[in-house]
Amino acid sequence: MELRHLRYFSAVADALHFGRAARRVHVSQPTLSQQIRQLEEELGAPLFERARGGVRLTQAGELFRTYASRALEDVDAGKVAVGALRGLTTGALRVGYPPSMRGVVLPALSAVLRRHPGLVLSAEEAVVRRVERRLADGRLDVGLGYAPARSPDLEAEPVFDSKLALVVAKGHPLAKLETVGAKPLTQEPFALLSRGLRVRARVDAWFAAIRIAPHVALESNAVATVLATVRAGLAVTVLPEPQLADAAGLAVKRLSPAPRAELAALLWRKGAPRTPAAELFAAEVRGARRPSKR
Repeated sequence: MELRHLRYFSAVADALHFGRAARRVHVSQPTLSQQIRQLEEELGAPLFERARGGVRLTQAGELFRTYASRALEDVDAGKVAVGALRGLTTGALRVGYPPSMRGVVLPALSAVLRRHPGLVLSAEEAVVRRVERRLADGRLDVGLGYAPARSPDLEAEPVFDSKLALVVAKGHPLAKLETVGAKPLTQEPFALLSRGLRVRARVDAWFAAIRIAPHVALESNAVATVLATVRAGLAVTVLPEPQLADAAGLAVKRLSPAPRAELAALLWRKGAPRTPAAELFAAEVRGARRPSKR
């Protein structure tokens, strides 16, 4: 049984005439009659009593009409719903990202919601491993992480260079410098993201490369906590430069020697269709951050 069988049956049931029904559905009368016979054979019962000048529904036809009408209404409602989804007047967007990328994600989500207030947004902060796992399991529509993706089920689309920078309070003496070398940092207390986070591993690797054992006064898995500590003048920090969600009261300085940059990336599930909302979010991220040439 196919959708056309239901539409042809409903046309005959409404018109009670094969000729008029055939014109309504734009097929020849023999074709319409053949399709109705196929439907009757599948159901194992006649649906119409054929008489001179027209037809009438059998008891089986009356019963089946209720279900056929309901099915066609559901299909039409589904078309409307999909159209609304494609038009972004409804639907959902589920995004996963590590805490250090909040400064990229929040502006993009805000732009999406301003343009399409009917969307329901879900933003999940987690370590990159969890973002990748949830995306691969189909519990997220799009993620942010790094290229290449660790999971073979995902593909990574590079969008910008993730460069580490020194962040200090605006009144801090180091805020006057354009570039900060290793020596001044030996005297500073640091507020850093917690061990186990990918950004912290990058920061520790840079300190090891320049042979500095930093005095870590605070560790936190929340970027906001780290920045609040720095803003209060209690410590300095090292974070990916373009990912600061709130730079008010802060100064961002280049480090020397420059730490190795990583490619931040949009993460997608391989072979899965991309929802219109996810594509819109991705366009906002792409427009804001572009990878530098290597």
